[in-house]
Amino acid sequence: MLHDNQLEEFISFANFLADESAKVILKFFRHTFTSVNKEDDTPVTIADKNSELIIRDLINKNYPRHGILGEEFEGINLDSEFTWVIDPIDGTRSFIAGHKDFGTLIALLYKKKPVLGIINCPAHKERWVGIENHITTLNGKNIQTSKKKSIEDCYTITTGLYFENKTFRNSFNNIINKSKYYIFGGDCYMYGMLSSGLVDIVVEDTLQVHDYMALIPVVQGAGGVITDKYNKPITLNSDGSVVATANSLIHKQAINLINLQ
Repeated sequence: MLHDNQLEEFISFANFLADESAKVILKFFRHTFTSVNKEDDTPVTIADKNSELIIRDLINKNYPRHGILGEEFEGINLDSEFTWVIDPIDGTRSFIAGHKDFGTLIALLYKKKPVLGIINCPAHKERWVGIENHITTLNGKNIQTSKKKSIEDCYTITTGLYFENKTFRNSFNNIINKSKYYIFGGDCYMYGMLSSGLVDIVVEDTLQVHDYMALIPVVQGAGGVITDKYNKPITLNSDGSVVATANSLIHKQAINLINLQ
């Protein structure tokens, strides 16, 4: 069992990781640097790599037995009771373009379940912290998702241009057609907006573990619901689909529309 004192220690450390990684990232933001495409055709920059390296170094120095699962480098100690899941820059395309919606995602898993998640968007100077069984905060203040009851009143957001599954993409159109408003793009910042009650539905596909683990405590702690497209809990072995909504009423409507054939 994870004790409160231990959790407080990890929360403080996770915020420290976010602080230190932000220093690295902002040195490169809107400056000249090179980027290359990885094998999966996603871009990576020196800021991605240097940010993850400093996070890894700090974890190794403070918690050498903990596991680390990151985007840019090989995982270590993955059978550990505690595992840190890191995405140094979620939204590298936005970062390269000088767009502020990129962020660093930091999650702590205890026995393979996320108990702590941080969405840190340093260019916006906004940080969402989600802790299991606690209310999510934005810059230290409690926040809550919206109380919308009907999908017709909802604001939907997605990076759906990247949907690879044609059936899922077409199903998502059912949500677009029902929603009051929708926009494309936003990276991890979308989930902060959802948690703050600014938008009501976020749907994505083809995500990796480092893309979604930190989101779970943040969304849930703000009163939202986050599952895969089949309404199943998101785990280390999930298929990469994410449906995050403001509350259980909206979630049920969204899932029904996604699975409407």
